[in-house]
Amino acid sequence: MVKKDEFKIGERIVYVEVDSIMPERPEFEFLRDRKFRVKTIKLRKQISQGLVLPLSVLPAGTSTELDADVTDALGIIKHDPEAEQERRLLLAKGEKQKPHGKMFGFMMRFGWFRRLFAPKPRKKGFPAWIVKSDEVRIQNKTAMFEIEQAQETKFTVTEKIDGQSATYFLNRVGLMRKFEFGVCSRNIRLGKPDGSSYWSVAAKYDIENVLRSLIGKADRIVLQGEIIGPGIQGNKYRVGDYDFYAFNLIYPDKKIDTVKMKRVLLAHNIKTVPILQTDMPLLETISDMVDFSKGKSTLLPSQKREGIVMRNYARNISFKVINPEFLLSEEG
Repeated sequence: MVKKDEFKIGERIVYVEVDSIMPERPEFEFLRDRKFRVKTIKLRKQISQGLVLPLSVLPAGTSTELDADVTDALGIIKHDPEAEQERRLLLAKGEKQKPHGKMFGFMMRFGWFRRLFAPKPRKKGFPAWIVKSDEVRIQNKTAMFEIEQAQETKFTVTEKIDGQSATYFLNRVGLMRKFEFGVCSRNIRLGKPDGSSYWSVAAKYDIENVLRSLIGKADRIVLQGEIIGPGIQGNKYRVGDYDFYAFNLIYPDKKIDTVKMKRVLLAHNIKTVPILQTDMPLLETISDMVDFSKGKSTLLPSQKREGIVMRNYARNISFKVINPEFLLSEEG
């Protein structure tokens, strides 16, 4: 929602999405009671998600090209409780992961390149060759949406579970090609086995041996999923112990599609995120997609679902659609 006549059709603006924390500047003082965080709110019976700002808010010299990322220019940071918890509990002071470009990621497909150049995971460092699990909101993929909607591209739709992201991997290392098993939170590799939810799930589902049985002749295999349970996001699904729902099974050259992944993992007593629909085309508008995301959780019918995730493996496209009613209930 914006003031009448504040902006004109076709005018370029700055859009700030929800869960952004604005800097403490006079123009953002109206957000102080929300600790400068942009939240999903309801105004005059309409759901508001994000801020629309004039280009004048940008520092001089900032790019105003369409789709330019002005996060750093404005000093915005992301509200991310899970990452903050990781930093407090696990990340050594000053430790940083060196970024790699797209070419490096492409070359990591080849075993000889990995053996020569792949960085060895440091204690508490996230392996450089694994893509972190963090889907982009559909509102940030408008160009993709228009293209795929026009082409009637089909997607598999799964429920987005509000939990704790976990990554497990098996990797062949050294001249003897021995297996190395790793356990990671969303951003950090955990060292030795402990009583954390990540290691508890690894033991509960015997994930290392499951990956050994699935790796075949591949150099590595990655299993990613969501952990729910006591102490995680308020345990909104009301389970008595840690549980795990997989959403990615990845080999060096491919991701296993959701339907096949469910069949493969079910044989090892590992659940996957609930499949809501297969071969679904995109609806007419992004607003329609947001409405479609609304509903109750498959895990607990009394709980609003966080949203949905849509994937097309042939075109390597995935994104999330968050249920605004879930966000409003979370804000209380």
